[in-house]
Amino acid sequence: MIPVAIKHQFEFWRHIGQVGGYFHQYDGFSSLSPKNATWPSKIFDLNENHIEELKCKIMNHHLSRSLAVAENEILERFLRSNGFTQTSSVTAMTKKIDDEVQYIFYPDIIRVTSRLGFQTFAKIASAAFGYSIYDSTIQPLIKSKKVQLFLGKHQDKYVSCGIVFMDSNGDSGLHMIGAKKEYRGLGLGKKMTQHLLSVALRNNSNYIHLVASKLGAPIYHKLGFEDQGYLQSYTI
Repeated sequence: MIPVAIKHQFEFWRHIGQVGGYFHQYDGFSSLSPKNATWPSKIFDLNENHIEELKCKIMNHHLSRSLAVAENEILERFLRSNGFTQTSSVTAMTKKIDDEVQYIFYPDIIRVTSRLGFQTFAKIASAAFGYSIYDSTIQPLIKSKKVQLFLGKHQDKYVSCGIVFMDSNGDSGLHMIGAKKEYRGLGLGKKMTQHLLSVALRNNSNYIHLVASKLGAPIYHKLGFEDQGYLQSYTI
């Protein structure tokens, strides 16, 4: 059974693809195919009975080579036997909202609502995560009622970013929390996380979800997040 945190991640991808006009539903899997062929170019929600069809479409350059699956030993063994290679693994995590806990709402973290804002978000996210994120991908998200984008300042410069997405269950997810490399180690990621948690409280969500790298997981554990499984990435 797929953990709810990973279902949330899949719904987030599906939503941003639908808003941006590059979501495609195939028989047995879903795909995001933005024109610029970068983030969030992704295949997900795979049914193991359609691996051969998926492989054929990838090899014919009709789809991204990046595939995300919930941890599943049988499915992953089948992927490897079909030439797929694992590239990364992140931890899916969930936190139940505690109404007695108050999170900090920082005045130097603003919500993105303008052209300059989404352009700045794209630049900071690209620098933070090390891959190109284009303005054209971010722009449609500021019109979505389910997505809120944020920028954080340090010494009067915008250097950090984050997203809150509210899914169809009313749960909130924290996404794309990062800071430009030269500003790491200053607690800006934790600060953004605290701010996004306060936004999730305002959303009246019962649960908050995220996916975390090995480096980030200990930080989220301290904030009360619990492991729900792993989201594995493969390529061919």
